Amino acid sequence: MKRFVTLLGVLDRLFARAVNFSVIVSLLVMATLTLTQVVLRDFFSSGIVGAEIVARHLVLWIAFLGGMMATRRRQHVSIDIVTRLLSRRARNVLCLILDGVAGVVAWWLAKAAYSFVLAEQEMAAMLIGNIPIWWAEAIIPFGFAMIALEYAIGVALDAWQVVIRGDVNHVAGDWRRYISR
Repeated sequence: MKRFVTLLGVLDRLFARAVNFSVIVSLLVMATLTLTQVVLRDFFSSGIVGAEIVARHLVLWIAFLGGMMATRRRQHVSIDIVTRLLSRRARNVLCLILDGVAGVVAWWLAKAAYSFVLAEQEMAAMLIGNIPIWWAEAIIPFGFAMIALEYAIGVALDAWQVVIRGDVNHVAGDWRRYISR
């Protein structure tokens, strides 16, 4: 099990770096594209064909990549007033249940988004030039699937830490410290 947890840690760090890099590149491309578009329109009465469409899809990418980052860090929007009133054991049980439900919902959304992207692929619509629009929309099922995977790993490692190892001091949702050393 220790090798598996070590492997998860390595994969986790590599994936986190790839997501962080992708967010940075997407933000830079979007900002540069938008700024260039503004300058071209205001000063040269010109513009880049399809710039607004590309910028909108980059916002979509940034949103899903940010969602993956937030889920990884457990910094997504939550209301934790109830959990502060519960005992650690009850809080762990509630956290495992809620994370499990969130993972299942994210998986269902990934499956629905995958069907949507397949339908877009069949329609053969283009984003700009010869770039199919479904390439830009592929982040939707991928993002939801990665969020679901993040929850699944978290629930499994939390359950392992609390149930199998019997760690009464473990706080559910704090599983990353076991794989990201």
